Amino acid sequence: MTQAELTKDHALDNARQVMPLVLEILPGHAAEGLIGVYEPGSYETEPLRKMCEKVLNKGNLSIEEQLIWEDIARQLDGGRLFCRGQDIGGTALEFAQLEQTEAGEKYYYVPVRAIKPQEGGMFK
Repeated sequence: MTQAELTKDHALDNARQVMPLVLEILPGHAAEGLIGVYEPGSYETEPLRKMCEKVLNKGNLSIEEQLIWEDIARQLDGGRLFCRGQDIGGTALEFAQLEQTEAGEKYYYVPVRAIKPQEGGMFK
């Protein structure tokens, strides 16, 4: 079974559980990114790319969020969004990983990275 098939099977198993989803868009290899929180029922069929656009276009950013947004914008100038080493085509559940807070509350986590090729590099 390929990694994509394992990921898809994992996502289908996860789809049976109703939980919130946390989408984080990280610039390059940074440790912190912009966060979008989606309630159960609001993300299951939504394309991941569209969800990312919503997070990137939300208003009223704090100063810290504005700096992160600027880093992401720099990465996207000639770069692309990736999740778990793949292009972000498909739904968020296809990339979701089950996580748990310290209080024991479960949620899905989808880390998306804005990656720009190094100088002289390019995406195929």
